[in-house]
Amino acid sequence: MPNLKSIKRKISSIKNTRQITKAMKMVAGSKFKKNQAAMNEYKAYASVYDGIMDNIKNNSVLHLHPFYGKNDGKDRKTGGNIGIVIISTDRGLCGSFNINLFKLFNEEIKSNGLDEDKIKIYVLGKKAYDFFKKNNYDIAFGMLYSDGDSILNTAGLLCDTFIRDFKNNVIDDVYIISNHYISTLQQRAYSEKLLPIKPSDNSVSGKSGGYLIEETTAYENEIIDTIFNNYFRTKIYYKILESFAGEQASRMNAMDNATRNAGKLINKLTAAYNKARQTAVTLEILDIINGVNAVK
Repeated sequence: MPNLKSIKRKISSIKNTRQITKAMKMVAGSKFKKNQAAMNEYKAYASVYDGIMDNIKNNSVLHLHPFYGKNDGKDRKTGGNIGIVIISTDRGLCGSFNINLFKLFNEEIKSNGLDEDKIKIYVLGKKAYDFFKKNNYDIAFGMLYSDGDSILNTAGLLCDTFIRDFKNNVIDDVYIISNHYISTLQQRAYSEKLLPIKPSDNSVSGKSGGYLIEETTAYENEIIDTIFNNYFRTKIYYKILESFAGEQASRMNAMDNATRNAGKLINKLTAAYNKARQTAVTLEILDIINGVNAVK
């Protein structure tokens, strides 16, 4: 027969856990609204910059720029080092939010036949940093969100690092793996190539989409570098905001599921407790009856 005190102790412990998960769900919900608002506000700016890049990146005048994978008119080597940017979280308890990133990373390596010794990792977030450090990957950049004074500066440091490595031929391709926010109930890990820039297939080569770009001078090169650098900073910063919103949504759902499961477990243990107590009472009654019969 189950121990009544043991069952009662378990019920009390699970009730305390349910209170914690319920509170964490409320906190995550409050943070989610704030992060979702920040993401939506910045999305308009990021979308405009995407449109600008779509217009200017097909101009043939720019195709000798290092960001197009050409340096001094020579193509970069094939089969070189690959830089992969990973945007994760500092904290856990957010369901499969980070695990999906790592699964996609491993799938990309297998599907593309990449050599793990030629992969350099540029990572934001403690969870991804711990994962890649544990698996002995070459971490070229690793930073926690709590290390920086602002998210915008953190995004700038990350961009400056992988752009410098790309220009110096330390890496030959740059990919980013992060979580795409779809809805409160759904966030999907996906990968995207950042560098080298590839002109769109549906555009006419040599046209700039309304932007006039003449043969470059030192000053014009500086302007083009600024446009490209700001584009990558904008893209990384938006993906961080998107990750923040998705993290809180995922944590909110995880804590809601945990609270529901705790309630189900409490009901199950309560039924077991009542059954055990009823059995104990029945046995006591039988003992009394047997005692009375023995006296007679």
